[in-house]
Amino acid sequence: MPAPRKYPDELRDRAQRLVAEAMSEDPSLSMNEAVKRITPNVGAVPERCAGARELDPRLQW
Repeated sequence: MPAPRKYPDELRDRAQRLVAEAMSEDPSLSMNEAVKRITPNVGAVPERCAGARELDPRLQW
């Protein structure tokens, strides 16, 4: 049996959407900067979001 995920899918979806919005609003913002800016707002830590690129291929990282 796999280990339970630390963050629910809804939270992950919200974080991905917020990162994408931040990057579209500020084109000079890198993926890492956007993740660092957004994750405290959703209750996550940037280190746990390292795989976000694979989770949403629509984001142009």
